[in-house]
Amino acid sequence: MKNNKKTAGCGTIIFLWVIVSAVLGVILSSVNETGQGIGFIISASVFIGFAITIVITLFTRAFKASTEVKRQKKDRQEGITRYSPLIHVGGLPAPENSKASVVLTPAELIVNCDGHEYVLSIKKILDVDYQINIDEARYLRSGLMERTAASGMDGTAEARNLKHYAIISYEDAQEVHKTFLLRDEDVRKEVVFNLIERLRLIKKTTIGE
Repeated sequence: MKNNKKTAGCGTIIFLWVIVSAVLGVILSSVNETGQGIGFIISASVFIGFAITIVITLFTRAFKASTEVKRQKKDRQEGITRYSPLIHVGGLPAPENSKASVVLTPAELIVNCDGHEYVLSIKKILDVDYQINIDEARYLRSGLMERTAASGMDGTAEARNLKHYAIISYEDAQEVHKTFLLRDEDVRKEVVFNLIERLRLIKKTTIGE
């Protein structure tokens, strides 16, 4: 994942460099009153274009970093936490096994998945659990939380094959009990574990469970 992001970033910089250099080449050619050769114009365009691209890239990154710091500060003030990357296993009206992220506020749990936003009031959440290597179909069929003595383990597995799940049972607008599952995209980050711990704390402090 990280390598893909780095590759995409380099590709964007190179693309911007090419565009800026091409534009500069056209401009320099149109104002070339000293009769400079095409080779000189191309070299000058590439060099100046590279310098401008670096300046634009640094400015853009600084702006994004500043924006992120402000957002994080606002989140802390409002008691908001964010969780990603996640996978929506099923249970919501969204494609199964699609990428998702969660925004958790003192009043709502917001799941962003497949370009859609699903908002669930904390008061509508009946139960939450964190388990490893569960039978996904069983939880989605039941609609209610099913705790087992084995903590949801389907059997032994090597650490690299473990799947970590957030299991969230809730009541919909028609007062029907339903369950949806999220799991870590990268098991090393323990995103769902942190989500469930924070969600339990919010439920305890706001509802008194």
